[in-house]
Amino acid sequence: METKTKKFKRDILNWYNNNKRDYSWRETNDPWKILLLETISQQTQLDRADTYFKLFIEEFPSPATMASSSLKKVLILWSGLGYNNRARRLYESSKILSEKGFDELYPNFEVLPGVGPYTNNAILSFAYGEKVITRDVNVDRVFSRYFGLNNVENFVHNNKQPLLNRVSSRDLNQAIMDFGSMVCKSKNPLCSTCVLEKNCEKNIVKIKKSKETFSGSNRELRGALLKLLLNENIASLETIQKNLKTDKVKLLKAVSTLEKDGLITIKKNNLVEINS
Repeated sequence: METKTKKFKRDILNWYNNNKRDYSWRETNDPWKILLLETISQQTQLDRADTYFKLFIEEFPSPATMASSSLKKVLILWSGLGYNNRARRLYESSKILSEKGFDELYPNFEVLPGVGPYTNNAILSFAYGEKVITRDVNVDRVFSRYFGLNNVENFVHNNKQPLLNRVSSRDLNQAIMDFGSMVCKSKNPLCSTCVLEKNCEKNIVKIKKSKETFSGSNRELRGALLKLLLNENIASLETIQKNLKTDKVKLLKAVSTLEKDGLITIKKNNLVEINS
């Protein structure tokens, strides 16, 4: 296994040196930039996430600048990304970070709203140079296929030292993520031109995903409702229903989930207001 691991690192880092995607945040060790990028890129293609990242970092170059702004302003900038509760969590995190700072929270960034093991490790690797593996779906897929694994978590735990020995965790993590996105794709992987193909176990498992249709979904209605309130600030349920051309049951469900996520407030006389 150790020899196979060495070959894996050598081949994937060589591939990365010749094929890595050029982004402004690639070489940064600013934990705020990394948190921004990782939050924005969830459920989002990286090129699109990069566009939004540039908008956000220009408007909010530090946690303090976002914390002194408003949730409404963050949501306006977020518009089009979907999953708006990510924006709220980012805003809440900025308030914590404007008082405590990353160094004070180090190494446990999971105390920040919306930060889980992956984002925590991304900050540790890319900002602090810690020897950790940032496991996302791309990384897990590459490990599973190449090493023939059923349990990637156990593999990473047991092989952390040989995987990260004498390499930059930043380079290795970004190399595997790029490789999984560009070559070892979930559908139609490019095995015939893959630099790892010779030693790969080709443990390709087809996973059927049930995907909700966006058109007519609660997600679509939530987005439309939030967009309306970003323009109007406050509106009655009757006005919202008329503007969005939806039935009352679906509207009440969307309103309820947005209120639960802390994005809106239901006031007296059936008025709905966006939180600021």
